[in-house]
Amino acid sequence: MFDGLILAGGQSRRMRTDREPQIDKGLMPWRGEPLVAQASRFLQAQGAETLWISANRHPDDYAAYGTVVRDDPDYAGCGPLAGVLAGLQRARSSWLFVLPVDVLRWPADLGARLGAAAEPGRPAYACTPDGPHPLCLMAHCTLADGLRAFLEADGRQVQAWLRECGAVAVDFPETDALVNLNTPEDWARWR
Repeated sequence: MFDGLILAGGQSRRMRTDREPQIDKGLMPWRGEPLVAQASRFLQAQGAETLWISANRHPDDYAAYGTVVRDDPDYAGCGPLAGVLAGLQRARSSWLFVLPVDVLRWPADLGARLGAAAEPGRPAYACTPDGPHPLCLMAHCTLADGLRAFLEADGRQVQAWLRECGAVAVDFPETDALVNLNTPEDWARWR
């Protein structure tokens, strides 16, 4: 049993253009529907009991796909780990399956394999031939206190926090799995 958390709280800076300076990537349509709708459907199909969406802008739009959680103001500017902390603190289940809103092409067994590898004190995250995907992870809610301490010590790097936790990397050997849509070029390539 786990809750799902979609990370959609970023500024989408790499997607901005002169024509569209205020993009919110999670609400952008991908193959006919917003990215957040697709991530929401995937997490529910994986078995998420409650769905949370870390979103610091457009909360009413995101609320159509799950319960919106905002970053704690004390951790504003801490990046995606602030969203992970918000999810860990609010989850109703002991486990939280985290997925960035801008990652697609999920392996069908992503949640099951991350859940099998994770332990209460050690989250598990996905790796593909293209490298680690540290925010595709399964984490136990007892990690919230350690993550809060990491942020309060000015920690910001996701992989540094995962190393501190002794996180387990789970290999997904499929090519083109967990594609990250960060830039307009990524969108054009995978569209």
